[in-house]
Amino acid sequence: MVVRISCPDLKLAGDVVLKLFDRRFATQLREDDKVRPWTPEIERAYHQFVIDGGASHFIADLNNDDDIAQQSETWNSSQDEAYLYDTVSDLYQTEIEVYDALENMQGDDVPRLLAYVTIPGVKLTKTEPERRYIEVSGILLQYVEGFPLTDLADHTPREVWQSTCEKAIRILHRMSDHGILNEDVKTRSFIVRKDGSAEDGYKVFMIDFAVCNFRKDYADDVEWNEEKAIQDEEGAVGLFMQVRLKGGFVFRPSDRYKKSAQCVE
Repeated sequence: MVVRISCPDLKLAGDVVLKLFDRRFATQLREDDKVRPWTPEIERAYHQFVIDGGASHFIADLNNDDDIAQQSETWNSSQDEAYLYDTVSDLYQTEIEVYDALENMQGDDVPRLLAYVTIPGVKLTKTEPERRYIEVSGILLQYVEGFPLTDLADHTPREVWQSTCEKAIRILHRMSDHGILNEDVKTRSFIVRKDGSAEDGYKVFMIDFAVCNFRKDYADDVEWNEEKAIQDEEGAVGLFMQVRLKGGFVFRPSDRYKKSAQCVE
């Protein structure tokens, strides 16, 4: 969401983006994982679960015993909320790790990360260390006013479609050079804005990095390159836009990551 802020101590003023990782309103995650919609009644029960120490024990078990995750259909609503808290916490940690890795791309290809945010939960009597399970983490980002790459044809002349889509793909290549693999590349994750300093008059930014992996987590270059080839991040943009723009953009795949014969099989 876009918010207006005035904080002289942090040298922040004007419109910024507040991105919150809030389990209560993680609608898509709830739908994907078949978790019941949030209600105040569910929240009250979850708070008691936290106070009783159930949340901390459940999350510890969840992270150390793969069998627990296979039993999700038997979980009660409080266990569901604890699972969602743990999941959105992981997404938050991934997002800020990506922004840290892309520090020299901030303000150019991705928005600047301005601040980390924690929204405290209600005070829990005698269990202050447990309070983190109802806190909401987030980030403040540079606000980039523009439109999603998906809607390129509605906002720009045909002659800039090729160059603009290629800019989006180059951002993915730069992220790869920083050891990032994005498993959730969508054209709506690219923002296009007018920019008089750009040769074609438009600049592209990429957002949303919560579903990423890192080169350091792979055993070697072979494993990394094969995973990059399978994911085909540039194809997620190039192939989609080639169809959407009906000849106004021609996707030319790079040879940065090629599938091995084993992957093709």
